[in-house]
Amino acid sequence: MAKFLRRAIIWTVLGVAAVLAWENRDTLLQDFVAPLPGMGGSELAFQSWLEEDPARGKQFARFTAFLAEEGVADVVEPWQLMRIDSYYARECEVEPFTIPPEELWPNVLPALRLVRDEVVPTVGPVSVLSSYRTPELNACARGASRSNHLDFSALDLATEPRRRGEGLYRELCTMHDAAGPESRMGLGAYYDPADEGFAGGRFHVDGEGYRSWGRSYTSASSPCRSF
Repeated sequence: MAKFLRRAIIWTVLGVAAVLAWENRDTLLQDFVAPLPGMGGSELAFQSWLEEDPARGKQFARFTAFLAEEGVADVVEPWQLMRIDSYYARECEVEPFTIPPEELWPNVLPALRLVRDEVVPTVGPVSVLSSYRTPELNACARGASRSNHLDFSALDLATEPRRRGEGLYRELCTMHDAAGPESRMGLGAYYDPADEGFAGGRFHVDGEGYRSWGRSYTSASSPCRSF
């Protein structure tokens, strides 16, 4: 008898829980798909960010149409171009995404074409870690006062899946050398064999002038000088 009562109570509780879950299914689903702690700049978090403001969705749709018209919509996933560096988003207390001003959109085209024509054939698919910075974010991140990120003309990248270490940077430097000055490629190769903190696979590409640099953001620190 006692076992029967325990089972009856368990089934009753489960039944009530099922009814409550069904009645509150919309709220539960919304909680499930909301950005989770640590998601940072994920695609799911981006979609949630878009849905917070209908104007964002319309502006992003115009941006993706612009990329398609220019033939570069499939170089990287367009939403990644809205991504703020996750570290500085936390440190500077800003949202993890931002849509650059429309008048700056053409500025990213040279970098995207270099990624399509030079980077991806060399190291494979890449993801965008950071692109546009507002002046306020750039100041907080201690970026250069004339950083190309301010004009939406530079991309910080990593391979997908992520590669690290000397081999990656050797390939990037060889690519940069072969592309030559006519490419106008700027390559930030953040590698230092003496410091494992600078071998993580992050690199910068822009189309604003042929040059390379390394961990101290000077040409003297570029690993391409020693490879």
